[in-house]
Amino acid sequence: MKNWFKILLIISGKDILIELKSKEIVVAITLFSLLVVSIFAVTSSNPSSIPAEMGSGIIWASIVFSGSIAMSKFFYHEEKNETLNAILLMPIPIELIFFSKILSLFLFLTISECLIIAVFSILFNSNPLSLYILVAIPVFNLGFSSIGTFFGIISSKSRSNEILLTLLIIPILIPLIMFATELTRAGLSGTGSQNFNLWLSLGISFDIMFIIVLTFLFGKIIEQ
Repeated sequence: MKNWFKILLIISGKDILIELKSKEIVVAITLFSLLVVSIFAVTSSNPSSIPAEMGSGIIWASIVFSGSIAMSKFFYHEEKNETLNAILLMPIPIELIFFSKILSLFLFLTISECLIIAVFSILFNSNPLSLYILVAIPVFNLGFSSIGTFFGIISSKSRSNEILLTLLIIPILIPLIMFATELTRAGLSGTGSQNFNLWLSLGISFDIMFIIVLTFLFGKIIEQ
């Protein structure tokens, strides 16, 4: 078990090290996030008093689309350099490779969220950080990363992988996006959420269900 955990960190560390050298994913996330949030801020008549519903929508729309761009670039380089095929030849469980990619994307997504929240707080003169969004972020990231990893590997074989990846994951992520926006709205409004336990159960159930299903399907697809 300790050796598997070590291998998991080594594979994820490889992805992080490559990104630290190239900085392509972080730059793409930063520029896209700044663009999306800035457009909403410029077109709003009074950015300091936007409704909580609109604010939560701006934050998570930026996160979803910037995360999609990050994932497409991540798997494009994996396919281009043929590193994914080399990793799949390693004498380790296929599921371990899947989990290592989830961990890498989880970290990249967390970085993008920190940038988006920082830009949002400056442009809209608001502090979106609250207990609700701190709960929403890891639950959302886990589901997003598992689905993105699964479909990212599939779409990396396609020439139009960036468009295909976005088209594949966004419809599936709708329940998770609803969960995240509702909790963020509650945090921005300061009124709380009356159905917090219900939404949290939805988000956690979504993650558990898709991680189990996609882990099983990932092994089957790779074996074929």
